[in-house]
Amino acid sequence: MRMKNLRAILLLVKPRIPKPTRKAVSTLAGSLKDAFSVTRDADMLAALRAKIAGRRESEARKTLTPHSAARDQKAKADASRLTRMVSKIALDGLAWPEVFEGYLRTYRAGRKAMKACEHKPTAETFHEWRRPVKDLFFQSQVFQPLDGMTVRRRRADRLGDRLGTMNDLRLLHAEAKKNRDSALLKHVAKKQRALVPAIFKAAAKLYDERPRDIATALERCVKFQPAIVAQAVRQA
Repeated sequence: MRMKNLRAILLLVKPRIPKPTRKAVSTLAGSLKDAFSVTRDADMLAALRAKIAGRRESEARKTLTPHSAARDQKAKADASRLTRMVSKIALDGLAWPEVFEGYLRTYRAGRKAMKACEHKPTAETFHEWRRPVKDLFFQSQVFQPLDGMTVRRRRADRLGDRLGTMNDLRLLHAEAKKNRDSALLKHVAKKQRALVPAIFKAAAKLYDERPRDIATALERCVKFQPAIVAQAVRQA
C-alpha cells in the first residue's frame, strides 16, 4: 500500500523528475510491492474460498524460511535505496499549477479507463482501471482539505474497493479454471456479473465532474483560501 501511495504522489510532480530517476524509483517500488504480493494473494484466495464455502479460514502460521529471510533482507535494502533516492529529488520552484495538472492527469486517466471498461467490460480492463482510481484516492487524501477533496477521496475509495473485489474474483476464477472446478467457476462468474453495476454506479459519482471545473475550483482555493492551502502543504 505504501508503494502505491508513493507512486501516486510522485505522479503529481512527474515532469520534474528525470526519466532515469523515475525508472529507477519505479523499479525499486515495484520490487518491494512484488516481494509480498504472492503471500498476499495466497492469503486473499484462501479467505475468499472459505467465505464462498461458508466457513471461517484459520489464520496461516507464518514460517520463516531461508527464502523468505532472503526476501525480507533484500526488501529492507531496496527500501533504504528508495528512501535515499526519493529524498534527493529536487522540486525547487514547484508551483501549484504544475501539481494540479498532475492531479488532473490522474483524473482523466481514470475516466479513460472507465470508458475502456464500458466498451469492453472484462476482468482485465477492470484490473487496469483500478490503478488510476487508487492514484486518485491517495492524491485526494494528500490534498485534503482543499475544496472537493474529501468527497472525491471517499468516492475513489469506494470505487477502488469494488475494483479490488473484482480483481480478487479474477484471481479466484483463474485458480478455479486451472483446477477445473466448474462449480466455483460458475459461482465466481455470477459474483462478477453482479458486481459490474455497482462498479459503474460508484464510478458515475466519482467522475461526474469536468476536469476544467476541478481545475477552476483548485485555482480558486489557492487564490482565496491560502490558510487551507498551507494546511494541505503541511500535512503532505
